[in-house]
Amino acid sequence: MSPFLVRARLELRQLLRARVPLVVASLLLVAGVAAIVDGAARVAAEREVIAALEPALKEEESYLRKTHAPNDDLGLVLYYLAMPVAHEPNAWTALSTGLRDVHPYSRHLRFIGLVPQLYQTDIANPLKQLAGSFDYGFVLVFLVPLFIVGVSYDGRSRDDDLGTEPLVGSQPTRLSRLLALRLALRAALVSAVALALFAFAVAWLGIPLDARAGAFALASLVYVALWFLLVFLVASLRRSSAWNAVALVGAWIAWCVLLPALVNLAILTAAPARGGVELTLAQRQEQNAGWDRPKRAVLDPFFARRPEWASTPVPEDHFSWPWYYAMHEMGDVHVAREVEAYHAALARREQWTARAALALPPLALQLLLDRMAGTDMATELAFRDSIAAYHEQLKQYFYPLVFNYKGLAAFDIDAVPRHRFEGAAQPVQLSALAGLLGVLALLGALLPLAVRRIDRAPRREEATSTGTRPLRPPSDQEPPSDRYVLLTRDEKARET
Repeated sequence: MSPFLVRARLELRQLLRARVPLVVASLLLVAGVAAIVDGAARVAAEREVIAALEPALKEEESYLRKTHAPNDDLGLVLYYLAMPVAHEPNAWTALSTGLRDVHPYSRHLRFIGLVPQLYQTDIANPLKQLAGSFDYGFVLVFLVPLFIVGVSYDGRSRDDDLGTEPLVGSQPTRLSRLLALRLALRAALVSAVALALFAFAVAWLGIPLDARAGAFALASLVYVALWFLLVFLVASLRRSSAWNAVALVGAWIAWCVLLPALVNLAILTAAPARGGVELTLAQRQEQNAGWDRPKRAVLDPFFARRPEWASTPVPEDHFSWPWYYAMHEMGDVHVAREVEAYHAALARREQWTARAALALPPLALQLLLDRMAGTDMATELAFRDSIAAYHEQLKQYFYPLVFNYKGLAAFDIDAVPRHRFEGAAQPVQLSALAGLLGVLALLGALLPLAVRRIDRAPRREEATSTGTRPLRPPSDQEPPSDRYVLLTRDEKARET
C-alpha cells in the first residue's frame, strides 16, 4: 500500500474516532429532516385550504340565495361574494418558504376595487419577518457552512496545537497534500449529509428526478466545495486555530448575513418604490372622494373608458350599484401608473438581486431554490398579474348583469370564470448556478498560491514547550535541508 493511502486510512480512522464531527453531523441530519417534514406539513395544510375553496364558494352561494330574494339587485349580492384565487404549491415549495410566509397561498377576490385587495398583504408582521422561516433552504444555506467551519477550521493548525508539526513535516508527504486529504474526508462527510437530506426530500415530497433535481444537487455540492476551498485558503495563512475559527466565522457572517443585508439596502435605495400601503391609501382616498362628488364626475370617465355602457341609464340623484362599481374601478385607474411603477421597481430589484448573487454564493443558492419552489419575487409578480387579469374577467362577466339591473335569479355560480395560475413549475435559474460556479473558479485560481505557502519551509524557532529544539548545523556548512531533526531529552542528556 502506498504511503498516501496509508496516511488516508489513518486520517479517516481519526475522523471516525472523533465524536464531535459525527455528533454534529447527526444533529444536522435531524435538523434537515425536521425542516423537510415541517415544510411538507405546511404545504399539505395549504393544499387542504385550497381544496376547500370551491366547496366554500358553493356554501356561500347557497347562503346568499337563502338570505336574498330572487329579484334582489345582483349588485348587492356581488358586494358580499368572494371568488377564490390560489397559488398552488409544487413539490419543491416545502423546501423553501421564500415569500410565502408574507404572501398567502390563497386569497378571496371580491367584485370591488382591486388595489386594496391585492396590496394589503404587503403589510407584513415584522416579528415574523425578523424570525424568518426554518426550512431546508435555511439548513443548507446557513447551517451547513457553520458545520464545515466547525469540523475543518483546525485542519492544519491542530499540528501546531499538539506540537506535532515538525514530526508531520518530516514525512515524505507534502503538507498541502495532507491538508487537502483532511479536508477532502470532511468534505465527503458534509456532502454525504447534504445528499442524504436531498434524497430524503425527494422520497418524502415526491420531487421528480429531472434536470432541476440534478441542477440543485450540483449546486449543493458546489456550495459545499466553495466553503472547503475557503477553509484551505485560510489555512494557508499558517495562523493559529483560534484565528482560523474567527476568520471563517467572520467570512460566514459577511457572506450569509452582512453582505446580503447591504446589497438589499443598496437595491432598495437604487430602486425606490411606493409601497403597497401607500397604493392602497391612494386608491381608497380617490374612491371615497366619489361619495362627495357629482355622479357624472365618476360616470363620465368610466363611460369614456368603457363606451359599451355609455347608454346605460344611471340615476344621479340616489345610490345605484352601477355607479358604485364604476367608482371602485376609477379608484383603481387613479393609481394604475403607480401600480405599474411599483411592479417595475420590484422587477428591477429582482434583477439586481440576481446580479448580486453572482458574487454571493449563499444568495445564489437561495435564489435558485426559491425559483424552483415558486416562492421568489418573479413568481409572485406573475401571480399578481394573473389576479389582475382574473379581476378583469369577472368584470366582463358581471358588468352586463349589473348595468342591466339583473336580479339574483340571473346569477349562476357555475358560469362564473375561475382563477387559474400556471406559474408553479419554474426552470432552473441559470444565473444563480453560474454565480456559484464562477466563485468556485475564482477561489480555485488562488489554490496554487495557497499550496506554495503551505509547503513553504517553517521558520526555525527555539525549543518549544515539548522540550525539543532544531539541530543547528555547523557554521561552516550549509544546511542539508529545511527539515527539522529533533533530539529527545535523553539524547540531549547523553550529548551533555
